[in-house]
Amino acid sequence: MKIYTVSALNRIIKDLIDNEIVLEDVMVTGELSSFSITRNIAYFTLKDNDNLLNCVQFSARREFQVGDMVQVRGNVKYYPKGGKLSLNALSIELCGQGELYRQFIEMKNKLQAEGLFDESNKIPIPRFVNSIGVVTSSTGAVLQDIKNVTRRRNPNLDIYVYDAQVQGRLAVNDVIQGITYFDNLTDVDVIIVARGGGSLEDLAPFNNEELARVAYICNKPLISAVGHETDYSILDFVADLRAPTPSAAAELVTFDSADLKRYILDLVAGFNTKVASSLELLNSSVHNSILKIDNNINGQVNDEILYISDLYNKIDKIVETKLDNTKYAVNLALNTLDKLNPIRLLKAGYAYATIDDRPINFNNTQIGNTIKITTADALFSASVIDKEKK
Repeated sequence: MKIYTVSALNRIIKDLIDNEIVLEDVMVTGELSSFSITRNIAYFTLKDNDNLLNCVQFSARREFQVGDMVQVRGNVKYYPKGGKLSLNALSIELCGQGELYRQFIEMKNKLQAEGLFDESNKIPIPRFVNSIGVVTSSTGAVLQDIKNVTRRRNPNLDIYVYDAQVQGRLAVNDVIQGITYFDNLTDVDVIIVARGGGSLEDLAPFNNEELARVAYICNKPLISAVGHETDYSILDFVADLRAPTPSAAAELVTFDSADLKRYILDLVAGFNTKVASSLELLNSSVHNSILKIDNNINGQVNDEILYISDLYNKIDKIVETKLDNTKYAVNLALNTLDKLNPIRLLKAGYAYATIDDRPINFNNTQIGNTIKITTADALFSASVIDKEKK
């Protein structure tokens, strides 16, 4: 038996395919599963009920939509470096609409007619969210993107994760169960359903009618963060808010602690401005009253004195009320900031343990490792002598 190198065998395969007359100038009909253009080169995938075919067209002149049924004329080529077979398209002609896309449009029209997309039924997203429930794969990059954004903007935000398959035949049921679970969990303020981009068939679970109806009756604000900005699913239309990406969803629900501080300062400044304006108006009124007294001495002195006294009483009451409201708003804001301050936890007796400047956990900490322990007033170094997984 002859032994080949990878390169040698790839060259043989390339020669066989490139010299096969049957594979030259072929016509293929199929549904576009994906389509993108980069530097005038179109990369797309054709599909039928059972198989996929990778295709490429150099000097592409027009764009097509996922779901379009097309007829492609070209030559089959084999690329040894990537070990991939591809149809080099010479021309692409639109010849109909794909079945998946047709089903998508039919369901969209049906649910829209029933009112599932109406803006009047959508629940507003709270301005200040303390906890979110994320329905996604616990091992995917999407979850890490959401965590990175929330930690940067508000590290005190609680994140609950429902591990769900987001592609394949089990995905619909997993996502439905995740939404239902968080809808019944009192600790969650907002639900995010998230996954990365993909082809129309990859996003098929999110075009499911049962999922759409579960999302519609959800009692908590639901954000759909499925796919990339150009990807749309039925869930996007039913959800209370569509985010173009999972990271954008995290941005939308996470209030920045710096923004909160600015908001409080603006609130105090607004109160001060209103008080100053009221005082200015009242002082102006008093001044005008004094002028009237000077001009109407006969028989009106006592009336004017009573009027001025009443004005001064109003000033005192308004100033006192404005100052009390301002003090209450400032104290409320400072109390909110104090609750968000991590130093408060340390002063309460808690400690923060790290290894190599990262939070310790069972997997990244070994017996014998040196860890740093930070308290409210000190920094300790300790050695791990034992560990046990909880």
